[in-house]
Amino acid sequence: MNRGNIFAELKRRNVYKVAVAYIVAGWALAQGIAQVFPVFDVPDWIVRLIVVLIVVGFPFALIFAWAFEITPEGVKRTAEADAMPRSARPMNRAWIYIVVAGAMISVGLFFLGRYTAGNRITSSDEKKSIAVLPFASLSDDKNDAYFADGVQDQILNNLAKVSDLKVISHTSVRQYKTGAERNMREIGRQLGVAYIMEGSVQRARDRLRINAQLIDARTDTHIWAETYDRTAADLFAIQSELAQSIVTQLKAKLSPQQKAEIEERPTQDLDAFELYLQAKAIIDSYVNATDVRAALLQALKSLDESIQRDPNFVSAYCYAARANDLLFFFDLDPTPDRISRADAAVKAALRLRTDSAEAHFARADYLFRCLRDYDRALEELAIARLGLPNSTPFFILSGYITRRRNHFHEAERDFSTAFALDPRNPNAYNLLADTYVLQRRFPEAVHVYDNVLAAGEQTPIVRFRRASCILWRTGDTGPFREILTKYPDMEFAGGQTPARSWMAILDGNYAEAERVLTASARQDFQDIDFSFYFPKSWYQAMVARAKGDSARATAAFRECREILAQRLVVKPEHARTIAVLAQVDAGLGQKDLAIREAQHAIDLMPISKDIYDGALVLEGLAQVYVWSGDRDRAIELVQKLLTIPGYINYGRLKLHPLWSPLRGDPRFEKIVNALAPK
Repeated sequence: MNRGNIFAELKRRNVYKVAVAYIVAGWALAQGIAQVFPVFDVPDWIVRLIVVLIVVGFPFALIFAWAFEITPEGVKRTAEADAMPRSARPMNRAWIYIVVAGAMISVGLFFLGRYTAGNRITSSDEKKSIAVLPFASLSDDKNDAYFADGVQDQILNNLAKVSDLKVISHTSVRQYKTGAERNMREIGRQLGVAYIMEGSVQRARDRLRINAQLIDARTDTHIWAETYDRTAADLFAIQSELAQSIVTQLKAKLSPQQKAEIEERPTQDLDAFELYLQAKAIIDSYVNATDVRAALLQALKSLDESIQRDPNFVSAYCYAARANDLLFFFDLDPTPDRISRADAAVKAALRLRTDSAEAHFARADYLFRCLRDYDRALEELAIARLGLPNSTPFFILSGYITRRRNHFHEAERDFSTAFALDPRNPNAYNLLADTYVLQRRFPEAVHVYDNVLAAGEQTPIVRFRRASCILWRTGDTGPFREILTKYPDMEFAGGQTPARSWMAILDGNYAEAERVLTASARQDFQDIDFSFYFPKSWYQAMVARAKGDSARATAAFRECREILAQRLVVKPEHARTIAVLAQVDAGLGQKDLAIREAQHAIDLMPISKDIYDGALVLEGLAQVYVWSGDRDRAIELVQKLLTIPGYINYGRLKLHPLWSPLRGDPRFEKIVNALAPK
């Protein structure tokens, strides 16, 4: 039989059709099991076996198609089917039906798998995800609670060094205190992990007993447990062994470098370690502190004592640098001494460990917050990246810098990663939501806070910021007022007192607006952005202007000016301070001076250098024009500000007293109406 006859015969016997139908059906089946089987925790080897059987079955299907044919009377050998009358052999369209059905099944299973995967932990990466919950202290001495926290924290840090694992950070897991009944399935769902580790610590004199167990959160089954009965001096060795046992149980890859880092002792002094842990907990959650300055200074006191006990404690130096960075960056103590202290701590850490990822991260934080050197900060982060695969602070800082450089997509990615690693970390979720707010993507910002609440976070500030997002988008003050009423004592970094005063101004209740300011013991407050503190007199001037008391407004503005001028003595050429000073001078009727100051602030912090602060100082110039009566230039700048990320939005333009002088101008009203939710 020649080649032409062979191909003709293959066609006549429907071998081509069977081949196409088999490939489509096999592909559909492979897609389906790949998407759906993991949902039911079917082992990977079964999935692979089925795929292999599909491939092996292909030649057998072709042989069957050559030798047999489907007829109305059933399956017959091809020779017998050929002997049948043609009228008794209807055209075989079965292969067409198989192709269509296979395609439909494939698409259906694909979306079923995708939908289910979105609601369950199914991917291979998520199967290697773990949360280490706080360990119970079984010691008679109640002071040993810090010691138990230290055991848990170090195990968590060791696991976080393994790049093949997803490890939930300390800020989120510490919410699940010991003593309360733990619903492992619910905790796993809230944190987005497949496995949970818990345990207990008992210390008596120089003896130490640590119990640990690993639980599959999807099924609430215990899959591993171990008890370590050693001397207290063996603590770090136990933690290292324990972490490596978990890595083995989760079948994660562990590089030689990661293994060496896990086995390294952070310090030789357990007391120094406990002091460090106390400080670390404060610094990691400073954003929710009632008094951020006092909290950071308390943390530095513990770190100084820790370093005195162990001058070679690299991690303590790194956190000391970070605390000093924050005090300087937020103008809580913007003195040159803070820069010197931060610089010295970073240099000490790098001198002790030149290859320390944590030390290079500390240097990046210092370069960004103290020197505003974004390029060199990113270079240091690039060095630190491989050594900090599960570091929430790393991704937060990376996102913070890239956002200021107007790379919002990269910032969103970094903040999302930080949020996944630490879903109850206020820095992570606030910065992610704030990134959406700056882009005026308010529904997505609200969704972030919905996810935070779903993860079990109950801090009132979350509901306050969620309501703020609704206000910015819709101009509806209802949810905002409801939260302020429900939590009358809520005050985080002074952010709620100005909000209460603002709502009172909207109601025309100026006595109440002044009362809430006077009742607060604070002398400065945060506003819409969380990186600048306005003097109390700034808000008192707002109230006085709103009620038409020009004498009181002038007095308040003069007091505010003195405070800002003193800040500039300590921290000269600070763009944000100068921009606010310009607004104050505009309020005092010093138009030409105010414009020069506002322009100087823009020169110091142009949008091309920092889109975040750049937009805020540009808004300062717009406000100068508003208060100076230059509506044309003010409206022109408002239109420009709406073309870049920033805090100019519908709610603020419609309701905030800062923009009251423009209301009624048809051009301004057109801008506001264009921003209204459709």
